[in-house]
Amino acid sequence: MSLTAAVDQLCAQLRQRTVEGSMPCAKKTAEILRVLVTQQRYPDASSLIDDVRFIGQKLQAAKPVELAIGNIVRRVLHIIREEQQQDEVEKVTQENESAAVSMQHDPTSPKELPDISSNKTGMLSQAFRTGPGARAPVSNRNVSLSNLLDVGIEDLDQLMAVGDRAQKEAATPIRDMPSTIPEASETSSVGGKREKTKKGQWVNKQNVIESINELIDELENMESSITVQGVEHIHANEVILTFGMSGTTFQFLKEASKKREFQVVVSEGAPSYEGHKMARKLADAGIQTTAIADAAVFAMMARANKVLVGAHAVLANGGVIAPVGIHLVALAAKQHSIPFVVLVGLHKLSPLFPHDPDVAYNEFKSPKDIVDFNVMAEAMAYQEAPAESSSAASNAPDPSTSRRSPVSAMSKGGTSKPTFETIGGSLVHAPNPAFDYIPPHLVSLFITDTGGYTPSYVYRLLTEYYSREDYLLSKQLTGA
Repeated sequence: MSLTAAVDQLCAQLRQRTVEGSMPCAKKTAEILRVLVTQQRYPDASSLIDDVRFIGQKLQAAKPVELAIGNIVRRVLHIIREEQQQDEVEKVTQENESAAVSMQHDPTSPKELPDISSNKTGMLSQAFRTGPGARAPVSNRNVSLSNLLDVGIEDLDQLMAVGDRAQKEAATPIRDMPSTIPEASETSSVGGKREKTKKGQWVNKQNVIESINELIDELENMESSITVQGVEHIHANEVILTFGMSGTTFQFLKEASKKREFQVVVSEGAPSYEGHKMARKLADAGIQTTAIADAAVFAMMARANKVLVGAHAVLANGGVIAPVGIHLVALAAKQHSIPFVVLVGLHKLSPLFPHDPDVAYNEFKSPKDIVDFNVMAEAMAYQEAPAESSSAASNAPDPSTSRRSPVSAMSKGGTSKPTFETIGGSLVHAPNPAFDYIPPHLVSLFITDTGGYTPSYVYRLLTEYYSREDYLLSKQLTGA
C-alpha cells in the first residue's frame, strides 16, 4: 500500500470512528509518520518538516477532538528539529576546526577564531569528553545550568546565533501543498516543488527513524509505566473514589491491590453508566468496591482519602479534558480538601489552551443514552402527524405516565443538534456532551509515565517535548 493510500485509509477510519481512543490514534499516527520518513527521500530537514506538518494537519482534521493525534505529530517534528539544530552546530564546529588548523599553519594570521570543540568548555564537560571529535550540544533552545556545563560560557553566544538562524528558517511560511503525496522515487517533498533527490538524502534521517521507533515503544509501555506507580500513591486502608470506566485507572488500582488493602467507591458515570462496568471489574480483581449514583458524590466525598480519574487530554495551562461528570467530582474534592489525582500519559499533553480556536475539546453523542428509542419513535410519529388532527393528540401516551417525555432525536432539517418536542408543543433540547473541562486549580497532581507533576509544571514538559514553532500545526509562529 502506498503512503497516500495509507493516509487516506487512516483518515477514513478516524472519521468513521473505527479507531477510537487516544492510545490507538496515537499509535496509528506514529506508524504513519514512520512510513513517511522511511519511504520518502529528503535532501534536508526542512522538506521533511513540511511533509510531516501536511500529513499531521490532514489526520488532525479527520478527528479534531482527538488531540493526541496532533501531539504525536508535534513530538516527531520536535525530533526532526533537534537533529536539524544538531546539524547546524556540527557544521559550525567543523568550520571552526578547519579555520583553527589553517591559522596554525599561517603565522601571518592576525587572530584566532573560537573553537567550541576545544578545551574552553566547562570543567565537568572536559571530564566526560573523550576526544576532540565529541558531539557538540544538541541545541540551545532549553539553556540551563546543565547546558552551560556542556557548552561553556565563552561559546554560548556563538551557539545562540546558530539557534537563531535555525529558528528563522523554521519560521518561514508553510507552502501550499496538494492533497496527494508522490512516491519516494519522484521528489523529496509533498508538493513536488523541491529538486529531485538524486543528490542524496539527509544524513540524519536514520536518527529520526530510530527516535520514532523509540516513541512507538514508549507508547506501547506507557500504561505499564503509569500503573507501576500505584503502590507509591495508594496507602493501606485508604478509600479511593473514582468516576466511570477508565482502563488506566483500573490497572493502576489493580496493581496497587497486590501490596495494599484499600476500598474503592465508583460513581456510575451517567448517562453511559460505565461505572457499573468499572465496579464489576474491580470486584472481580478482589478489591472491595462500592457503586454509587453521581448525585451521591458530594455526600460520599467526606469518606474518601483520594480521587483517581483518567483524562482525555491535558492542556497547556494545566487544565484537563475529561469525561463528562468529572468536573462535579473535582468540585466536591476541592470543597472537602481531598487530593484530586489525574492519571494521564504524556501523549495526551497538548500545547494548546482552552481558548485556542484549534481546540475542539467537546463533541455531542447520540441522545439515545438519555432517551429510549421507542419514546423517540413515538415522538417522531406524533411530529409527522397533522397539527389539526385532534385524534392523534388524544391517542398519544400520557407524558406523566411514561418514564420520559416523547422526544425526537434530530431537530428539523436533519442537523446533529439533539432536540425533542413534547405533546404540548414546547421545544426541549437533549444534548449529550462527551467531555468536561476541569480548570487547573482543581487538580492536585498528574501521574504520568515519567512520574508525578503538578499543573504548574506543565509548561516545563511542553518545552521538553515540543517545539514552539509547532504549537499550531495550521501555521508557523513567528517571532517566538
